[in-house]
Amino acid sequence: MKKSLLALAAMGAFVGAAQAQSSVSVYGIYDGGLNLRSAESTSTTGIQTGTKSQGLTGNASASSRLGFRGTEDLGKGNSANFNLELGFNPGTGEVTTATRDNTRSATGLEQGSETGIRNATVGLASKEFGEIRIGRALTGMHGIVAGNVWGGNNMVGDITYSDFKPNSAASAGGTTNVGQTPASHGGDASVNAVSGRVSFVVTRSSNMASYFSPRIAGFQLRTDVGNTNSTTAGQPNDQFAIKGAYLNYVYGPITANIGTVQAQSNNWLAATTAFSATQTTVNAASIIYQAEGLTLQYTYAGNEQKTRTATTDLQASQVKAQKLSASYQFGAVMPFVQYGLGGTEGTKLLTAANNQTEDKAMQVGAEYSLSKRSNLYAAYGQQERNLLNSSASLKITQYGIGLRHTF
Repeated sequence: MKKSLLALAAMGAFVGAAQAQSSVSVYGIYDGGLNLRSAESTSTTGIQTGTKSQGLTGNASASSRLGFRGTEDLGKGNSANFNLELGFNPGTGEVTTATRDNTRSATGLEQGSETGIRNATVGLASKEFGEIRIGRALTGMHGIVAGNVWGGNNMVGDITYSDFKPNSAASAGGTTNVGQTPASHGGDASVNAVSGRVSFVVTRSSNMASYFSPRIAGFQLRTDVGNTNSTTAGQPNDQFAIKGAYLNYVYGPITANIGTVQAQSNNWLAATTAFSATQTTVNAASIIYQAEGLTLQYTYAGNEQKTRTATTDLQASQVKAQKLSASYQFGAVMPFVQYGLGGTEGTKLLTAANNQTEDKAMQVGAEYSLSKRSNLYAAYGQQERNLLNSSASLKITQYGIGLRHTF
């Protein structure tokens, strides 16, 4: 009898220990399909040039990824968690890689570039006090500018989020822009002279701590703070810093978001080199209505980039964009449409040449659900830029057809 009781007690202890172990899950998205893309540029002198590409590159609807997440119950409403997420190329199956150093940056660009590691965080959560995560992750700004209507897609036509680079015609995805791109990306330099994009610098960051408050009366606050210093030979004092604050409010079918984020890179190449820095500030807001399969959304995003030295603080570019988005799910079919308007402005100097543009963009398409996890999609995107008081223009169009499987 005693042996039986001891055996039952040992079994109970074993089961309790097993229940206390981390719950780990594997998830991901595989988006494969055909992309057709073309770019047409007209210079200030009327010269027209263009590029075209096509390929089974996928990733039009979403970036393919493989992730691992786990949670351990610590008791009393507390838990520990982790998340590791890798990006991969659906056309080849190769994990996305980059040779650039992801821990330092003279411009901030490396902090958010696709290095293959999309997310790498560890955190603690409490029902009473909220949650903190540390590592590499999307900032709170990403969700606002990407939106809820076909959000996070990699096609042109989403003016607050998607790619707009003429020399990227061979690629389905790319940087996150508020309707503009710098001259270094190709095309007519006078059209593209405006930089100041809502880039990866403010939508994803390494070495960042994020705090999520408990939701109180429909409100939830999030803050992001990150800082990286490097002592790499030849660049002893590079620094990247990011800080942001975001507020989310949910009331029945209505969701509202507002946020601001600032990223700054300082650079001293050597003791004899003068201080220089690039500072990007992004403000954005959105309001969403969701009910009975219908999603309506309005999004505004503004970006200002400054170049700073020990004695000057100069606007390098300014971008403003807004969009209306709608989708409707009836049965297995979900059509969607997005339309946006915006404008860009370059360096603010009395002697500056014409550097203002007007931009417009649109996306239209539909998804068909084969199951809860598999969706067929077809979409068309178009984005245009016209240099004010000039014949210079840039137009990019893209078609995407594919299958997205979520697991």
